[in-house]
Amino acid sequence: MQNPFHHLARGIFIKDNKVLLAQARGYTNTFLPGGHIEFGESAKDALKREIEEELGINCTVGSFLGVVEHKWEKNGVLHCEINQVFEVKSDEFHSNSNPKSIESHLEFFWCNGSDLDDNNLQPYPFRTLIKNYLNGKKDVWWESSLSIEIDDSNRS
Repeated sequence: MQNPFHHLARGIFIKDNKVLLAQARGYTNTFLPGGHIEFGESAKDALKREIEEELGINCTVGSFLGVVEHKWEKNGVLHCEINQVFEVKSDEFHSNSNPKSIESHLEFFWCNGSDLDDNNLQPYPFRTLIKNYLNGKKDVWWESSLSIEIDDSNRS
């Protein structure tokens, strides 16, 4: 498939100034929980479904935070994605222990807001947006990396 396009719903879980991140086993980048929106599915419904599939928990998908457009290259193929981002809440886990994934290829862990760069959060515009959000800036997000040259952190 040449030039794949990904339409994604992502969730921000925040507890005790920590953000829940996901990581695919064997990869160095991390990402926010969530995943692909199926044709005809709303972003909120997709996010709720993905969280249930990945973590096996019930959650409440809250406020829309914004959109991040991003691109990366894998095996010489350009990928583009649109991430719709929402606040998500659940009382089924706490920030003092990492939730267990029910999908064997994923791991989840809590990350201090100041450590998003060190954990290679992708798409990278999320790093600044989340730090600003944790510091009280509640503006609707819109960021794009589409006009920026792909670097080694976005190429595999």
